[in-house]
Amino acid sequence: MTRWLTIIAVLILGVGAVTAAPSQPVVVDAARVTGAIRSMQGVNLGPLHTQPGLPDLTAQYRDLRIDTIRAHDFFGPTDIDSHPRDRGAALVILPDWAADPGQEVSYQFGPSDRMVKAIIDCGAKVYYRLGRSFAADPTPPPDFTKFGEVAKHVAMHYNAGWAGGYHYGIKYWEIWNEPNVQKDWVPNKGLYLFWSGTREQYFELYEKTARALKAFDPKLKVGGPGLAEGARVSPWREGFVEYCAERKVPLDFLSWHHYHSDSYDPWDMVRIGQDVRRLLDAHGLRHTESHVNEWNINLTKGKTGPQNQASMESAAFTACALIYLQDAPVDLSHYYTGNAGNMGSFDTNGGYRKKAHAIKATGSMLDTRQRLAVSGSDTMGFAVLAGRSLDMKTVQVLISNYEIQQPKEPPRQSAPPGSRGLERRPIRSERPQAYALRVAHLPWGNGAFTVKRYRIDDKQDFALVEELEAKGGTLELNHPLPPPAIELIILKRN
Repeated sequence: MTRWLTIIAVLILGVGAVTAAPSQPVVVDAARVTGAIRSMQGVNLGPLHTQPGLPDLTAQYRDLRIDTIRAHDFFGPTDIDSHPRDRGAALVILPDWAADPGQEVSYQFGPSDRMVKAIIDCGAKVYYRLGRSFAADPTPPPDFTKFGEVAKHVAMHYNAGWAGGYHYGIKYWEIWNEPNVQKDWVPNKGLYLFWSGTREQYFELYEKTARALKAFDPKLKVGGPGLAEGARVSPWREGFVEYCAERKVPLDFLSWHHYHSDSYDPWDMVRIGQDVRRLLDAHGLRHTESHVNEWNINLTKGKTGPQNQASMESAAFTACALIYLQDAPVDLSHYYTGNAGNMGSFDTNGGYRKKAHAIKATGSMLDTRQRLAVSGSDTMGFAVLAGRSLDMKTVQVLISNYEIQQPKEPPRQSAPPGSRGLERRPIRSERPQAYALRVAHLPWGNGAFTVKRYRIDDKQDFALVEELEAKGGTLELNHPLPPPAIELIILKRN
C-alpha cells in the first residue's frame, strides 16, 4: 500500500504499531559522514560445486554482491596435491608428485580452471588457497622447495598465461589451511587434520613457498596459515608471527578462523580482530593485513536447534557479525560457506536460506557507501548500519536484532600446552523488541522521497512490508522488531 504524508520538518510513521516491549531508540544523522562502508561480502566456495546435482549459483552470488571467493574445500580442484585415498585425488593440479614442476605436462589444470573461471565470471575475485581440502591426507609434502615451485607455477598459470593459462591478476595467495588443528582438540577427529607435521615444518614450508611466489611476482600478497581458532593464544599463532618477523619472511596477511559455538556472540569478530592487530603491530608488522577467512555461527550441518544453518537465528547472527566487522581492524572476511547444502547459504535446489537474505541485505548497503553517524547500535546483538549514496539521493538503514543465547556448558578450552581460548563476555538478558528510528538532516531538504521497508524474519524473506511517499527533512519510524529479525529501510529521493 502506498500513501502520501507531507510534513515540513518531521515525518512520523507507524506509532500505533509500537508494542509495550522495550524499544531501542536509533538516531541517524544523514548529514554526518563518518567513513566508508566496506565490503565484507566474501565467502568460501562456489559458485560451482564439485558434487553432482548441486546448482550453479552464479546468479545468486551476483544478487548477494559476493565479491571475493576463497578457493578452499573444492575437494580436488584448486588443491596442489593429494593422496590416492582422498576423494578428490584424481582432480588435483599435480597428480604425480614425482613429476617435474617446470614442465607443463606435469599439471592438470582443467578441473581447477573450471572453478576459477566461474568465480571470475560471477564478478568476484579469487582468493587462492594453496594446499589441500578438508579430510585429505595430512602428511606434509615430501619436498618443501618443490611445493614452492609448484605453487609458483600455479600462480604463473593464472596470472601470466603459463601452460595455456590466464591473466586473472589473482592478488591473494594463502599457504595451507588450519595446520594448527591437533588431535586432542576434538575427540575422534584425528583423521580430519590438515597437517600432521610439526610447527617448525610448516613454518619452513610457508617460508619457501612465500619466497617462491614473491620471486615470480613481488606484487602478489602472500600469507597464511588459515589458523583454526584464530582467537587462541598459542605457540602456533604467536610463533608463526614471530618467525616471519624475525626472519623477514613475506607475510602480507595473517589469516584466521572463528566458529562461534562457544559463545554465539557476533561481537567476538571485533574482539579477535583487535587482538590479532595488536599481535601483528607488536612485531612490527603494521602493514600485514588481518583476514578472517572462515567463520560461521557454528560447525553444525544439520537442521536441528535454533542455531542451525537455515534458521532465522543464524541469519540475524550473520547480519550482526557483518555489521560489526565494519568496526573491526579486519581487512577481508570470507563466510563459510557461500554454496549450497551443509553449512552453505543456499538449499540444495538453489533456494535462499534466511542467512542468504541477510548477506544480500548487507550487500545492499554497498549502494550507499558513505557511512553515516548512528546512535542506538550496541555490541550485544542490536546492530545498526546506515549509509548515504554519493549522489545524495539515497539513504539506507540496516538493523539486525539478534538475541545472544550463550551455551550453558563452559567454553571448550582443550588445546595444546601454552594455549588459551577466547573468554565469553557477560550478556544482557533483556533485548529490544522494537525500534524507534529517527533519520535527521535528509540531504534533499523538504523534497519528496520514497520509503521502503524490507523485512527478514521467521515469516518474511526479504519481503517489502511497507512502501510510502513522503516529504520532509526528518523521518521517524516506530515498529516492532522482536529478535531474531532484520530490517532494511531505504529512503530514496523522488
